Amino acid sequence: MESLRDRFLFSRVLLWLFVLSLAYTASNFLVPYAIPPGTAVDLDGKANVVDNGGVYNTMWVYPQVIYYLGDAQCHQIAVRTLMLNGNQMPMDARMTSIYLFANFGLLSAILATPSTSIAQGMVNALPRRMQDWVRRHPGPILFSGLLVVLGLLPVAVDGFWQLFSNGAYESTNLKRYLTGIPAGWGAGLLVGVMVKSIRQVDVETAALRAKAQA
Repeated sequence: MESLRDRFLFSRVLLWLFVLSLAYTASNFLVPYAIPPGTAVDLDGKANVVDNGGVYNTMWVYPQVIYYLGDAQCHQIAVRTLMLNGNQMPMDARMTSIYLFANFGLLSAILATPSTSIAQGMVNALPRRMQDWVRRHPGPILFSGLLVVLGLLPVAVDGFWQLFSNGAYESTNLKRYLTGIPAGWGAGLLVGVMVKSIRQVDVETAALRAKAQA
């Protein structure tokens, strides 16, 4: 029977991705404490644009790098961002949640039985009884597609409702955080299974070559 250690070491690429993701996620929570209170405030800007380089350049290198990375991805609107130590976190509540729970998705992929099929790999991350039900009814391809859609749906509903409500609806940080949970887990699982499936292809290809040469 495959041990827990074997599952973690099956794909070194996936393991390193998991470690890097954990480190980056932890950094998002740590860097507000690595700078004086009131340093990172009122960072309102645009997504995918670095708006606050002047603020980050006053920081030492570790928080500077993490805040730059956050700004490059996120609008950092203050009212949509959690505060720690009197500073905004590098990303807003929704993206913070997505990154945090992506780690659980990656972990689910690590612990799942490997498969060359991405759809089957995602199913393998589910509890055993649920796996059996999926194989009998919707099938791995349909189910994995639904899993991705349902993971993104809460984010889409909350985000687009706010966007098209003309100010009648404003999401809260709690809602942003909660809707980020399924999106993060689903994204982490999908990426992790994709990486793991590449490794499984290599394993099966090597086995076939060895059998042919025997």
